[in-house]
Amino acid sequence: MMIRVQHRLAPMCRLIWVGIAALLLTACVPTSRIQPVEKLADLPSGEVVLVGRIELDPPLKPGEQKLSPRYAEYERLAMVIVGEDLREIDRPALGDMKQRINATFGEHFFVNHPARPFYILKTWVVMRAEIKVVSPNARTDDGVAPLQGLFRVDVKPGDQAVYIGTIRYHRDEFFGTTRVVVRDDYASAYAEFQRRFGRSLNLRKSLAIPVRP
Repeated sequence: MMIRVQHRLAPMCRLIWVGIAALLLTACVPTSRIQPVEKLADLPSGEVVLVGRIELDPPLKPGEQKLSPRYAEYERLAMVIVGEDLREIDRPALGDMKQRINATFGEHFFVNHPARPFYILKTWVVMRAEIKVVSPNARTDDGVAPLQGLFRVDVKPGDQAVYIGTIRYHRDEFFGTTRVVVRDDYASAYAEFQRRFGRSLNLRKSLAIPVRP
């Protein structure tokens, strides 16, 4: 993720930001309304605990992401964009970023979500987040890699907690998505769910279903 600076060291107002770099480097990435649930008392009324996991195959190699210490929070992080309407996303807008699950690859997430159906629209991985001064003619890119795949998740009114499965993205050497598999790891997810929240909630299985746009 680069910043193109015009006229040598131009002032901040003259920086040309590229893609998501504009959000990251100006600390303008909006807070998602979907947040980790640490205890049940924090769960808003009318919402459920959403449980799942995101995996990448092959996994990220050490040093594959180029992140300065300021952006270490994006290491091994999948930003899963969700929405109530099925649509394709070319580039995530501010509104999309407000509806995202921040999921560390290979770890179960436990987040809040309204008790109604939704779609997983696209997943993004930040590959470069660093500040560089470069030539005005330098080639730049967004610094993020998309993981393709549309899914519907059936959440019903009255649900307390919903397990959506492990979504495993297979990629090629160019970070293109070659295959996506939804795996049922309910037993391990439920064991971790009980350790976190006890036995007071029912964790209903509703695996993410691939859909076509």
